[in-house]
Amino acid sequence: MSTEKNSFWLNILIVFALLSVLWIVQIAQYYLLVDLSSYGNWPHHIEGLKGIIFSPFIHGSFDHLASNTLPMLVLLTVLLNAYPRTALMVLVFVHLLSGILVWLFAPDTGVHIGISGIIYGIAAFLVASGIFRKDRTSVSIAILVGLVYGSMVWGFIPQHGISWQSHLYGTFSGVIIAFILRRRDLPEPTETELEKTEEDRHFFDTSIHSKESGEPKILNNE
Repeated sequence: MSTEKNSFWLNILIVFALLSVLWIVQIAQYYLLVDLSSYGNWPHHIEGLKGIIFSPFIHGSFDHLASNTLPMLVLLTVLLNAYPRTALMVLVFVHLLSGILVWLFAPDTGVHIGISGIIYGIAAFLVASGIFRKDRTSVSIAILVGLVYGSMVWGFIPQHGISWQSHLYGTFSGVIIAFILRRRDLPEPTETELEKTEEDRHFFDTSIHSKESGEPKILNNE
């Protein structure tokens, strides 16, 4: 119990560290009058390739960053605690694949910045994992995320000044990595599930023994 508690607070610290980096970058832009949009993801342009790595850390305004802070805080905390052994893999995969897809397929009419694509990727991973894994924990998380952040689907609608392509490709990346990792980092079975498995195994062994001995199997009509 103590180890789990320490792990939870460590994950919280990691989340706040990441969010701190985002806010430090934005504060530096504002007070030092530095424009980091040149590090954004500019589709089809060689100089825009660096944006695949750096664009999620850059935001156009404090309002833009503030709107991304709470979803990132909640969803990343859930990801780190629910899937501790694969969370980093999910983050790296979504970060890189969504950025690459934006660079390849989005129109070159503007530079894409912001972490919302990764937010959509994490949300998609959590929901898709419930569908692919079907265990109680994953399904519960998927339902909760769907209820709380279901309105995020409006982010797929093309809007001026919003990188809906990042939302779309982030979601796609999250679903893909959820399928790839569907059998990894599964939760430990509960005592009830262990007991049910043992009962099923006992029933199966009894059935096989009955067939081999020629004795009829007794079925209870309850």
